[in-house]
Amino acid sequence: MILSPLWLSRRGTEMGRDGQAMAGVGAVSLVMAALLSGGDSHISAPRVSCLIINLEFINCMWTDQGIPEFNYTFHSSQSSPLRECPKYLFTDGYTMGCRLPYKRSQKFHKLHTRLSWENSSSERVQDIDLKDLVKLDPPHSLSLEVKEGESNPELWLHWNISCPSVCVESEVLYRQSNGQGKITVPIVGYCFSPPFFWPDELYEFQVRIRVPEACTQSKYWSDWSAPVSWVPIPRFNCAVSLHGPSNAVLCLWCIGWLWAAVGILIGHHQPT
Repeated sequence: MILSPLWLSRRGTEMGRDGQAMAGVGAVSLVMAALLSGGDSHISAPRVSCLIINLEFINCMWTDQGIPEFNYTFHSSQSSPLRECPKYLFTDGYTMGCRLPYKRSQKFHKLHTRLSWENSSSERVQDIDLKDLVKLDPPHSLSLEVKEGESNPELWLHWNISCPSVCVESEVLYRQSNGQGKITVPIVGYCFSPPFFWPDELYEFQVRIRVPEACTQSKYWSDWSAPVSWVPIPRFNCAVSLHGPSNAVLCLWCIGWLWAAVGILIGHHQPT
């Protein structure tokens, strides 16, 4: 029996279609089996990122790829066996992080972590080096004072910190009037005086801090503090001109305003 090339071509095409159909049925069967078993083994656990916050506690987060759609389970340890997270952080009902207690010098030891999901065989195990992963809270209670200098008055900025360590360095961002902001080199201490001070100009200051190189420098600066400003005191010109009666009236108004202010201050400081 001799088969024509046309029949062979048609038969080959039909067999190819049958093969594709069988492969499609197989793929659907695998998907259905996965759904029926309740497993999502193809979903991998996200990466965990940790930060020591203000040398008070450790925040470990798994939100680099966005808010998770599953409730992950987090375990960690530094020397003892892995333990589950003591305090989960939530967003929209899903775990997004874990808050761990922090002890002094704990940052010099690696943190062993494991993130998993109960319906998945996938889990992510990491060893995280904490020594440069510190972010301090921004400085607070910024204040300004004017001191008498050798030739001109000096403006001094002071601030406080809340972290339980004195091993910090600071940077000051300051602007004069509407000029461009300048950032100082790192400062040791909690005060700063700009190189030039003109009382008639507006000055604005902000400060941020971090752990310096002497104590294993952190990768992260704190957020900038709330700003504090030096506002120039307005001056009144009370010169009287014989040819300008309106100036004389303005002068009298200035003198009256000043006497009223003095009277208020004296009354405020009188003993009751």
